[in-house]
Amino acid sequence: MRNRLMIGTAALVLASAHFAGAQETPQPETTSSGTIDVGGRFTSTDGDEARYERYRDLRDGVNANFFYEKATPNWTFDFAAKNIGYRDGHYELNFNSKRWKLNAFFDQTPLNYGYYTRTPYNCTAGDCALDTNLRTQVENGAVGVPQNVDSLAGGSIYNSIANPFDLQSRRDTIGAELRFSATNNLDFIFEVNSYKRTGNMPWGASFSFPVGVEVPLEIDNRETKLAAAVEWASHQGMFHVGYEHAKFDQNIPTFRWDNPVRATDYCVYGSSDTCYDSRGYINLNGPAYGLLASPPSNSLDTVNWMGMVKLPGRTTANGSFSIGTNHQDAALIPWTTNSSINNAAVWAQFPELAGLPRDSAQMRVNYATGNATVRSRAIKNLTLTGRYRFYSRNDFTREFHAVEYVRFDAVPEETGGITEPFNINRNVLDVNAAFTGLPHSTIRVGYGYQQLEHGVRTTQGWQDKTARVSYDLVGNQFVTLRAKYEHTNRDTINLSLEAIEESGSQEALRFYDEAARTRNRGTIMLDLMPVSTLGVNFSLSTGKDDYAGADSHQEFGLLDNKNTSWTLGAYFTPSERVSVGADYGRETYNSTQESRNANPSPDPSWTDPSRNWGLTNDETVNFFSLYADFIRALTNLDIRIGYDYSDSDQAFLHSGPRIADINFVALPNVTNKWQQATIDVRYHLSERFGIGAFYMYEKFDVEDYTAINTAGPQTLPRSELGPQTDTARIDWLGGLFTGYAPRPYKGQTGIVRVFYEF
Repeated sequence: MRNRLMIGTAALVLASAHFAGAQETPQPETTSSGTIDVGGRFTSTDGDEARYERYRDLRDGVNANFFYEKATPNWTFDFAAKNIGYRDGHYELNFNSKRWKLNAFFDQTPLNYGYYTRTPYNCTAGDCALDTNLRTQVENGAVGVPQNVDSLAGGSIYNSIANPFDLQSRRDTIGAELRFSATNNLDFIFEVNSYKRTGNMPWGASFSFPVGVEVPLEIDNRETKLAAAVEWASHQGMFHVGYEHAKFDQNIPTFRWDNPVRATDYCVYGSSDTCYDSRGYINLNGPAYGLLASPPSNSLDTVNWMGMVKLPGRTTANGSFSIGTNHQDAALIPWTTNSSINNAAVWAQFPELAGLPRDSAQMRVNYATGNATVRSRAIKNLTLTGRYRFYSRNDFTREFHAVEYVRFDAVPEETGGITEPFNINRNVLDVNAAFTGLPHSTIRVGYGYQQLEHGVRTTQGWQDKTARVSYDLVGNQFVTLRAKYEHTNRDTINLSLEAIEESGSQEALRFYDEAARTRNRGTIMLDLMPVSTLGVNFSLSTGKDDYAGADSHQEFGLLDNKNTSWTLGAYFTPSERVSVGADYGRETYNSTQESRNANPSPDPSWTDPSRNWGLTNDETVNFFSLYADFIRALTNLDIRIGYDYSDSDQAFLHSGPRIADINFVALPNVTNKWQQATIDVRYHLSERFGIGAFYMYEKFDVEDYTAINTAGPQTLPRSELGPQTDTARIDWLGGLFTGYAPRPYKGQTGIVRVFYEF
């Protein structure tokens, strides 16, 4: 009886305790919070204002940002808006529940080239026109494009009508991804992404070798992607099947622009019935205007699959596969715009120029990619990994006969050819073994084989054989070390010396992207933490590509390339509220290439080594960064300070007997220094209200011989042209430009704001 009473009492006590515990367990509550950040922005710039802004919009005005989030027992929601009303605005929305997940965004990215640029062209969508009266004067002897120092001193006649304009473009991207979880294991995914690019960009066009033209090309295109997928996952594996349709729409399919040295198509009859000049691509006797095709509208449809499964023996396998078809059928532009060539008299000698082989591109390319990985740790302390990847591009476009064509819209030729399909097959095999038997250590060894085969080149491709070894020390409280060394041998596949010679090149020339080479690379990363509040890190990376050493017959082209980079840094965190750190690093790059200035064989200069010349490209970059964060280190006050600095010195060193013979004027080094300092201060007046200020100082100094000013390049002034100025020049020897080039600036931006947290 007593035992029954005790048992009954105990049960009652436990039940009461359980009921009380259930009553006291906190239930999920609905919470919400947000921030309204509003203030004023003030910017001043001395120099190249567009380069200061580059991928951002720093104009004066209202600085407004907003963030809001809400969480309930069943779903969460957040919305953010940054730089509201500016060209670099970003808006994002997220919604999550047990069954639904949605991410949607709208993002704007400007690209500011120059606000000082000028052009004599009147450009609209697909057309850049020049004043007909001035073109006629140039055709009759006035200077349109300077060809010598005397004509350069007087300048181009088009300076009189050159108008300033802003050279800039913007990309607007809108996208959304919706995921519906039908069950705990099965999801349906829908995605849409579209970006539109508008504005203008610098575009180079030429009518002959002595005449280069740069115009502000109008941009108006859109890329859209639609995708749908099904995904299943469990503790044992997963798979993903999807379809994607991508489309590029070009709203300006062609571009027409006037010749600055001719108002009419050149035509002077000689001994034949034709009136074009057979040297028109050299002596400026060409067409009145040019026409080119813009990147065409096209579409790509892709089906993809991905899966993963866990196998016995602590082994996992995963793989993916996708196939796609690309279509492009844009209308083709005619062989030439030149009426002196596009006529019956020329067609009698070049009958294929009377019409195009077909009216549209009719292009179709199929793609296939695959990837498979198996990883096993069946043996203690040993992990084996094998990977295989492949990629193929199969071109099914019909042949296009272009044996007869028109060079620079000035001269008909019979030295062209018939197009060939450009197919690509890439296969990659990689095996690795990782040993973890030593305390806190992992030793890895690996071997990789990669083969790329293609067509219509001087080789059929190349194959890489790579061996690597690495050591990781991780988990020790005082030190972390990672070190890796990699060696690669690249061999060409069926190098064709005949193909090199047929292209008009020296037999000893090699193209760097498919030439034989050896590559050695090494990296070291070291982190030291003698105490919990102090850390020191060091990294070193170095590598060398040797082309000449891998092919004893190579004499011309890129011979070698070397680079080294190291960084030393330290950070100090005495408390959760204070953090200070700094880094210093140095990078060096060096490459050597060789060439020969000669006329084609049988001219004796073709084999004359005294006409050889070389180019060594050296660059050294130093960089330094510093940061200090004080979060509530003083009552209600947050302070963040940052400073970044980098400088580059790049040299173009010409050498060899040919350089000495022609008294070549050495190019000056291209140097630049960039520094940025920021300070962000916030003071919390209460739990919800606060005030803040942000200041950014940025300075960019550059010396670049491509930046042409009124009296000549900044680093290579010509005294005979007069005093040096910083005014961008649109005319220079052999060219008519917009004046766009790297130029220095000094910019400052300040923001004062009030923020309210709710």
